[in-house]
Amino acid sequence: MHFFILKENLNKILSIIARNISLRPQLPILANVLFKTTDGQLKIATTNLELGIIFTAPAKIEEEGEITIPGKILSEFIATLDADKIEFILEKTKLMVRTNRTKASFTTIAASDFPSFAYDLKISNAFSFKKTKDAILRTTFAASTDEGRPVLTGVKTVIKEGKITFAATDGYRLSIEQVDIPDKKEEKQIILPAKSLSEVVRIAQEFKAEEIGFSVVNEKNQAVFSLPNTLVFTRIIDGEFPNVEKIIPDGFKTKVVVDREQFIQSVKTTSLFARGGANIIRIKIEKEGLRLKAVTPQIGENEDFVEAKIEGEETETAFNFRFLLEMLSVIPGEKLVFETSGPLNPGVFKSFSPTSSFLHIIMPVRIQE
Repeated sequence: MHFFILKENLNKILSIIARNISLRPQLPILANVLFKTTDGQLKIATTNLELGIIFTAPAKIEEEGEITIPGKILSEFIATLDADKIEFILEKTKLMVRTNRTKASFTTIAASDFPSFAYDLKISNAFSFKKTKDAILRTTFAASTDEGRPVLTGVKTVIKEGKITFAATDGYRLSIEQVDIPDKKEEKQIILPAKSLSEVVRIAQEFKAEEIGFSVVNEKNQAVFSLPNTLVFTRIIDGEFPNVEKIIPDGFKTKVVVDREQFIQSVKTTSLFARGGANIIRIKIEKEGLRLKAVTPQIGENEDFVEAKIEGEETETAFNFRFLLEMLSVIPGEKLVFETSGPLNPGVFKSFSPTSSFLHIIMPVRIQE
């Protein structure tokens, strides 16, 4: 194998690859990246068995071949080079890397040991990246990080009747959003790792993607996203996702319409006095607005008021302020709607905008007087 590549192109790819390589991989080969030269292009692949990425970069190929190299050190090394063009030559089991001033060699592992990829795929769907990105960011944050419950670390992804719906829950909150798609016939229902979806968004932003292709590789239990010169593979999570329809309340006794920025500021102010009190903020819904209160005996207490439009009964409830702030950071629009049926019933949060399908539910905290 022998090829030349521009540092600018390679450095960008390796910086993305480096963040997806585990410092303590299950298998030594997973710490390596695959270099494969074919048809006048360089393919660079990495995987941690949950997420796999294949990049295609232009290169001047002198001799085709494939090999794997330690990914972290290669990424760091390439970033330090002061050169526009870099030469790679495979000499037996060593990969030589050269510029006009620098020369290094890397220990390799045979490409045959690297997990296989489906390089040529038929992508069945294509979505607008802007719309899909927003829906992913507004749901993935609500997924669990507890690997003991793997299903909840995923995002239920449903394609049906010209819409794709993302839903995530950690058992304490639920986030859902829909996106219209061109394909009105396809139907699919899978659970995708939240981490993988977040990485797809990051890569798409870095490559300024306008569209995301999507398909399912059933025989490998994988989903694949197509981006400019990039394929992102992710495993599909097996298991039964909670029935989110049963979680969504079918009515409410109190409805609040409040300015988003004012509510954020009030929650932030009150949260300073909630950190030592299990992060609990009490919200009293009064005729003229919301009265937020937090108490930590060792620190003191705080009370803040936000004007709001109220329909229905006056009531009081309590939430973990971190859940509120994370929801408020992604909900679209200048105003939001908050619905509740009492202290022990879920709080339902929606955008006031009629064009938004965003829905977020937070379970209340039981408080004792």
